[in-house]
Amino acid sequence: MISLLQKKSNKNKKLIALIDGEHYPDVNRDALKLLKNSFTGAFGGVIFLGGTEKLVIDDLEGYFKEKVYIINDLDRDFCTALKYFSPDIVYDLSDEPVVNYRIRMKIASFCMANGSSYMGPDFLFSHEERTIKIAKKTLSIIGTGKRIGKTAVSSYIAKIFSGENIKTAIIAMGRGGPSEPQIIRGDEVDINAEYLLDLNKKGFHASSDYIEDALLSKVVTIGCRRCGGGFAGRIFMTNLSQGVRLAEKLDSDLIIVEGSGASIPGIAADKTICVVGAFQEWDSLVGYLGIYRIMLADMVIITMCEDPPAKKEKIEVLIDKIKKYNPEADIIKTVFRPKPLTNVAGKKVFLGMTSQKIAEPNIIGHLESEYGCRIVKASFNLSKRELLKKDLNESPDFDIILTELKAAAVDVLTEYAFENKKGISYIDNILIMSDRERDFKKDIIKFIEEKSIK
Repeated sequence: MISLLQKKSNKNKKLIALIDGEHYPDVNRDALKLLKNSFTGAFGGVIFLGGTEKLVIDDLEGYFKEKVYIINDLDRDFCTALKYFSPDIVYDLSDEPVVNYRIRMKIASFCMANGSSYMGPDFLFSHEERTIKIAKKTLSIIGTGKRIGKTAVSSYIAKIFSGENIKTAIIAMGRGGPSEPQIIRGDEVDINAEYLLDLNKKGFHASSDYIEDALLSKVVTIGCRRCGGGFAGRIFMTNLSQGVRLAEKLDSDLIIVEGSGASIPGIAADKTICVVGAFQEWDSLVGYLGIYRIMLADMVIITMCEDPPAKKEKIEVLIDKIKKYNPEADIIKTVFRPKPLTNVAGKKVFLGMTSQKIAEPNIIGHLESEYGCRIVKASFNLSKRELLKKDLNESPDFDIILTELKAAAVDVLTEYAFENKKGISYIDNILIMSDRERDFKKDIIKFIEEKSIK
């Protein structure tokens, strides 16, 4: 890591160091001297993280001959310290027990969210500006994981704006996206089972997010691909830039850019929404820089806010923590309700979904009461092909397959329906606000118009 500090490109950059009081003061001083001598840019100062086992010095600035910012409470003080120094690089000379691995990931989130790279003897979280710019109003929708409802949120928001005569397009990148960005005009194309099977035969992943977006939102969508996702959401390979160039040529007023999994599109967006699943454990969010994603957001949409999968107390704790790290973000609690795209009244249904099985009573109860069908078998193995096939083979007789357009919806369920002369229909996941006093349509339009760029 020393060689990275010695790069000529660091000449105009500022470095600060993190130290703790568990190291003997002379050891810290000598380490700081080595660090400064190894860096080709400017050294800005020291953040003292605490620990007093070996620290017996009252005047830290006098001893180290550097500016020192003392942290009393990491959550409250660390970002203030970063604003005080405005460093390009934060180098961590601390260690256990003052800073454990969980705290280190939190520090990484704080650094990245404040535009600083974070590194230590054997690690580097490199901050890079999101440099892909779109010459149109842009909304980025990111998330803290997979299967939390980003595509449903994107589609739902796109429908709101297109209903207000705001021409909207969606760019979606996925792990099964096309090698060359593809455009689907959801307002013109009839996306049905035949259409999807034809895409599948041509070698496309027919359940890719951009196809689902086009099916559900009826707006123009652009499909891109990506591979890899780092702790901070950086992508190893993507054709997103080419997709953006296509989007700029569209007759659209608003571009929605949808993240994939926990990856973050490299878009310099006007606004950012972060989608969080209410079922997610806070420790896991901290563990892979979920705090960083939350801190990037102007709005946080929490999905699946019901029991099951998440109890009221857990949701309240999650909201409190989100407010702690991003007090300015608007937080919206929501649930999803499945809506068949065709009439299934009186039908015996095989249901295929990627949702957690724990939500089965809510999902089946809603479908049967609202749409008059009978679910004879519900499979929550849509992303596990062999288990899905097993569920099909063990299912009682049914008239129609009802499925989300995800994972194996086309190459397993749609093909099965055609081969066995069964009906096939797809599901839209409708976003419903848990707080009935709020109007999501008004809130999201106001959000786009008024919120400042982060």
